[in-house]
Amino acid sequence: MDFDLCIIGAGTGGYVAALKAAQEGKKTLLIEKQALGGTCLNKGCIPTKALLKSAEKWEDLLHCEAFGLKITAPSFSWDKIQTRKTAVITQLGSGIAQLLKANKVTMLTGTAKLAAKNTVSIKNKAAVKTITAENIILATGSLPAKPPINGNTLPGVLTSDELLDLQQLPNSMVIIGAGVIGLEFACILTAFGCKVTLVEMLPSILPPGDIDIQRRLGLALRKKGITVKVKAAVQSIKQRGEELSLAIMANGKEETLAAEKVLIATGRQPNFCLEELNNLGIAYTKHGITVDEHMQTSLPGIYAVGDVTGKSMLAHSAAHQGLVAVANILGTATVMDYKAIPSCVFTQPEIAFVGLTEQQCKEQGLPVAISKFNFAGNGKAITMGETDGLVKLIAEQTTQKILGCHIIGPHASDLIMEGTLAVQQSLTAQQLINTIHPHPTLSEAMSEAALGLFGKMLHQVNLRH
Repeated sequence: MDFDLCIIGAGTGGYVAALKAAQEGKKTLLIEKQALGGTCLNKGCIPTKALLKSAEKWEDLLHCEAFGLKITAPSFSWDKIQTRKTAVITQLGSGIAQLLKANKVTMLTGTAKLAAKNTVSIKNKAAVKTITAENIILATGSLPAKPPINGNTLPGVLTSDELLDLQQLPNSMVIIGAGVIGLEFACILTAFGCKVTLVEMLPSILPPGDIDIQRRLGLALRKKGITVKVKAAVQSIKQRGEELSLAIMANGKEETLAAEKVLIATGRQPNFCLEELNNLGIAYTKHGITVDEHMQTSLPGIYAVGDVTGKSMLAHSAAHQGLVAVANILGTATVMDYKAIPSCVFTQPEIAFVGLTEQQCKEQGLPVAISKFNFAGNGKAITMGETDGLVKLIAEQTTQKILGCHIIGPHASDLIMEGTLAVQQSLTAQQLINTIHPHPTLSEAMSEAALGLFGKMLHQVNLRH
């Protein structure tokens, strides 16, 4: 064999798996047809966070008088914002390349094809190279999903990939889909003065979110001037002069919306070649390549990680799946555990959650205790001027083991790690209380929420049910 391990796709799952395998002494090949870092670095997590940071700083400027500051005639340059975003991507991409080189991972650029169980062909322009490997990991990621809406190919109808590279800010935009992608772009665009309307087919925004988080976020979006329409399906998109006209059915009534641009943000779909999988007898569904708890496909020696599995379309899930796959390749039986995978939504305010929602607990008939502590009672949040939001803990009623943690508010994406540990390790509310939280910090909100499970909050009238 030419290599111990060949990995197809250098997104988060692929390059992390390559680094781990190389560190453990495996002769490793990593193949990528585009750019290192995959969707997360180039078209997802990183560029959107760079734009969101610019939006956050811009909004801070506009509201700085509340902090005793005065700035005359503030302005922004979309070109420079985009330039900074690109620089961030380039810096991180270069860092990944250096890490792979330092760990002696062989890298090839080109389109890879599974030719046989242990054989991969790589095409780069006119050149074709064939290699053999004892094990193969498929980490080919995902593509933006586009629902079959009449008019979805019109100029001005964009996917998230295309929106990231817009050279000019639109004056107005309709965003189809109020999931993570749609919500984050809504906050970015609104911050810079674009009039945004969110259209969601389901009864609520952020469909996987806890009911209290959905409600709080809805209020925050409307406060920003974002129009939100739920139970609304787009029937068609047409060009009307310089604008796009959308026919929608909202709560059983026909409506028409108009905007300069339309963003289709209805999620992503796994990216794999049906012909290759069929030829090798690798099982799959419309949701992704089928894998077992060890991340192995139906064909021994071939693994799949990340978005292509459809299991959990999050970068940190892909990275962990990559580590699990490599561990099993190395001979250490390791299982992928989906019990405590945190999700973060970088809206303003931020959202993060892990474990069960209140709705899921009701559906499963679980007797639970629920506690909610508002950031309005947190000293650090008050000094920051960011008191919108709460920490919500859900625990088993008898044991007080933490089943779910849901946060909307400042730095939710950082605070969720304590909740993730609690869910993963089945910690109790009392164990959280017994852990000293530094003052003044936002983390004290977690301790207060834990106290609330016993009806004993110190800095808020207890909200427990």
